[in-house]
Amino acid sequence: MGNKFTIKDIAERRAVTAAVVEPMLRGIRDRKVESTYKRLEPDNESRIHTVLSPDTASFRMSSGESLLWAASTNLQNIEKKVAKLDPAYRVRDIFIADPGYELVAVDLSGAEAVLCGAYSDDWTYVEKLLSGADTHSELACAMFGVTECTALQRDIAKTIRYASQYAAKVNTITINLNREADTTGIYFTQEEVTIFHKTLLQKHPLELWWANTKRALDKQHGVLYNCFGYKRTFHEPDPDERLKQGLSFLPQSTVAWLMNLALPQVHDLLQDYQQAASLLLQIHDELLFQCKPEAIPDLTRFVTPYLTRLFKINGHELHIPVEWKRGHSWGTMKVFNHKEL
Repeated sequence: MGNKFTIKDIAERRAVTAAVVEPMLRGIRDRKVESTYKRLEPDNESRIHTVLSPDTASFRMSSGESLLWAASTNLQNIEKKVAKLDPAYRVRDIFIADPGYELVAVDLSGAEAVLCGAYSDDWTYVEKLLSGADTHSELACAMFGVTECTALQRDIAKTIRYASQYAAKVNTITINLNREADTTGIYFTQEEVTIFHKTLLQKHPLELWWANTKRALDKQHGVLYNCFGYKRTFHEPDPDERLKQGLSFLPQSTVAWLMNLALPQVHDLLQDYQQAASLLLQIHDELLFQCKPEAIPDLTRFVTPYLTRLFKINGHELHIPVEWKRGHSWGTMKVFNHKEL
């Protein structure tokens, strides 16, 4: 059974949200965006710098300040989701390409979703993702009991899915949903989210994955290995928190290894394109380049195979597809079909 909202329900909730919740969230966002702009003050050459270090538990690169440059900061936490709320929030728009160049980005498309499906042995879900199916809309239709979902319903289903992958409790998911109340215009009750959550668990074997991961942590004294053999020991005494850390470690460390395997090859490739293309930044599962327009076809053709390498999880061979974007600024890049270049 889907969870149905009437027009009256939604209108009443949005009225309360607009009057009470939205102003509070707006004030929090204003202060956060203001602090972001302050730390992005450029140097005399209009540059912002950062340092990438493989110092995270999942072996992902972290971004931070550098003693070598005064104008340096963390560039991996520049928000883009809130940009649609107000033009003042479009922080990524201030990062622009040099004259004669474009910014070009490539990311591992839907990587965490694919990897959570693979580690949980939900291969039907993985196949849907790799075929390009809109699994968030499919889930939203099941949750809301409709044949066609709205963009808002899809976003709600997506938020619930991603939080649930790592064994988040219903109360935590409810809090996460209501943090976006100024965007969605709806404030959810825990009872409603419980129904959504049950629908998700009926469609995906997440509870079995959670149980198997907990069993592995107990049997191996807090140790887990990702599909590349990378080992991490979890010392968290709270079993629920340790499980969440273990579940997130598996896909996140796999993405990190895929990116870290590709980076040296990308670096070597760019030595032959020093005047035409350069790597500016890594943002978790994304690489950001500056490239001359005429060199973009070569860049996409040579970099794509490094990121889409085959690997195995639970005896199944798979790869993560990539998505390419281009544009004058970081905030205005548009997706393009690299295969048609």
